[in-house]
This record gives sequence, structure tokens and C-alpha cells, in this order.
Amino acid sequence: MAEQMTGVCRFCGQTIITSAETQEEADRAATMNCGCPGAEIERTKESVREELNELIGEMAPDNGWEPARPNVFNAVAELSDCVVEGTITSATLRISETNLKIGRNKGKISVQRTKTITQGGRH
Repeated sequence: MAEQMTGVCRFCGQTIITSAETQEEADRAATMNCGCPGAEIERTKESVREELNELIGEMAPDNGWEPARPNVFNAVAELSDCVVEGTITSATLRISETNLKIGRNKGKISVQRTKTITQGGRH
């Protein structure tokens, strides 16, 4: 059962009192609720990974997409972390005949998966 614990932000050390079952949970809650730059980046990374999960991960079939293999998902998640951190501006990949683009523009991160269907041919 959850109890009142003091959680510590893993980036800046700020503490908060939270309801948690373990110290790890309390520290995670402190980090996720902290306003420091490190915690903000961590929240953005988590949000982007959730979106990736919907586009190429376990949730992809629920949204009409074919999921990527776990090693591909992990590689894309690492690239998305680099975009969030600002070490790269964007990444575009071809996954299962679709395009996946992760980019940063004016401080916002966008994640898009697109598929182009072409009909017809040469005669």
C-alpha cells in the first residue's frame, strides 16, 4: 500500500512529498513533477516514446500501422532522444514501406509516420 514518501528529482535534487510504494516510485514522481530543465527534457522524451509506441511500437496495430521489430523501435527511440536533447535536428527513416520523421522546429518535437500509395505503372 502506498505511503507518504519524500521523492528526489534525479536531475536537480529538489524534493517533494508524494504517495508511493517504493523510493524509486517517489523519486520518479518527483522528477516527473519538477520544473527543472532536466526533468522537462525527460518528460518530453517520455511523451515522444509514447507517440512512437502508437506509431511503430506495440500500439501501432491499434492505429492501423504495422509495428516495427523491437530492435528497430529501440534504435528509433534512441534517435528521438537525440532530437529531444537537441544533438540532432531531425531524423527520417523508412520503416515497412512507410516514412517516419522525428524533428525539432521552434522548440517543438514532431513525430509523423506517413505512407504513400501509388497506383499505375509504365506501359
